Amino acid sequence: MYLQEVLGSGCVAQAEVLRMDGTVRTSTGPWLTTVQEGRRLASLFEAPADTIAAGITVGGRTYVAAQADRRLLHGKRGTAGVVAVRHPPFIVVALYGEEHRPADAVLAIGNLADLLASRAEHPDSPPRHPAGPQAKF
Repeated sequence: MYLQEVLGSGCVAQAEVLRMDGTVRTSTGPWLTTVQEGRRLASLFEAPADTIAAGITVGGRTYVAAQADRRLLHGKRGTAGVVAVRHPPFIVVALYGEEHRPADAVLAIGNLADLLASRAEHPDSPPRHPAGPQAKF
């Protein structure tokens, strides 16, 4: 449900939620990551410096690291890119195209990761939508 909303916001082209081991939990369409890519992506959060040398591979394409830390991985390939945000128990991954603004994609996926983690921690509480002009959840 939330993935379709972020997709409908126009900030990303496709999104996917991974478990902390890198396996796919849900996707907005065909899976973005293979099992190996998901596992590698999850491991990059543990050693973000490796992202500079290895890049971020999703869907068979490698993106040059633009930002990498223990919460956010952002890679670019031309004007398109990939964003991955880790917020246990999930990793949210999204691709954006040249028609999308990278900052909007990063914000939307970060907000979605926070929302999903909050829902996992408190499954009986009503949904809490992130505030802000870019958050169209």
